[in-house]
Amino acid sequence: MINPFPASESRAARVALSLLALAVAVAGTVWLVDLSGAVAGARAAQRHWHPHGYAQLLFFLLAVPIGTLLHTAPAAAAGLPVRRAWATVGALLGYGVLVAAVAWAVAPLAPAHVGGGRGDPSGLYPAWLACVLLSVAVLACAGGLFVRPTRREDPLDFRPPSVRRRAGTEARTDRATEPRRRVGGALFTTGVLGWVIGTPLLILLLLRGLAGWAMG
Repeated sequence: MINPFPASESRAARVALSLLALAVAVAGTVWLVDLSGAVAGARAAQRHWHPHGYAQLLFFLLAVPIGTLLHTAPAAAAGLPVRRAWATVGALLGYGVLVAAVAWAVAPLAPAHVGGGRGDPSGLYPAWLACVLLSVAVLACAGGLFVRPTRREDPLDFRPPSVRRRAGTEARTDRATEPRRRVGGALFTTGVLGWVIGTPLLILLLLRGLAGWAMG
């Protein structure tokens, strides 16, 4: 399906939707954090995960579906696989629950408040969560869960109809022979880089916490 909007407008609309998704996710996170003070169970969870960790977890759980929802209509109009994107949302929410469980286990090793200074270990816990959660959440807000074809040429041109039809036939042949990707390259790269950077932070957090526990 040919996008009826010029490339610059399409790009501008995508940026606007991404910023809107970020704003809605941030606003929802702030509202839920404020609401947590009035609910005993949520208040206890906030204390255990620490305020910064709790907020990052909430932001992730909101940003992934909100970002995908706002980008669904343009993605469907562009012929991108919407169902696969929402299946990825479900997988990512499960991933967020697993990260939340790990964060729950290591939270007692981290200070409740983040201090200052380059050598201060209190920033390890929120930095690890930012690497493994926030990077993926921001990608989802930018519509990065929709798998885009690797061989399809940009159809936003003004070539003669006969040339466009011939190019469309060739593109359909290419898409029929190319393997289907279950996960987009952007999501895979973001997830891998997040854990490459975040794993040393988590290890340092564990080592410092265990050292402090051993010293009594």
